[in-house]
Amino acid sequence: MAWGFQTWDAKGKPNNYGLVPVTVVGQFAVALDQVTGSATYSVPAGHVLDYIHSPRAFFPTTKRRIITIRGGTVTLSQGGDTSYGIGSESAQAAMIVVYVRKA
Repeated sequence: MAWGFQTWDAKGKPNNYGLVPVTVVGQFAVALDQVTGSATYSVPAGHVLDYIHSPRAFFPTTKRRIITIRGGTVTLSQGGDTSYGIGSESAQAAMIVVYVRKA
């Protein structure tokens, strides 16, 4: 018996893919208030890197880190104290988990 739910686009094509498999290629720790750093990974053709920011603890901080990915390089830079949005994270002590997924 099938269960769950499905959605379709305007042309009737299913567009709910549920869990998308990914492959973790690495991880690195960042300290509280750390706003610089980088790491480089190999990226297979037809794939892109992405990340998960996983805080290890929560401490008061107004600092923010910007995480950008270009090719196989993940770079941390300082964001403004009110910088919010995609790629902007609180500068908490954290693990950055880097994974590869289909482009």
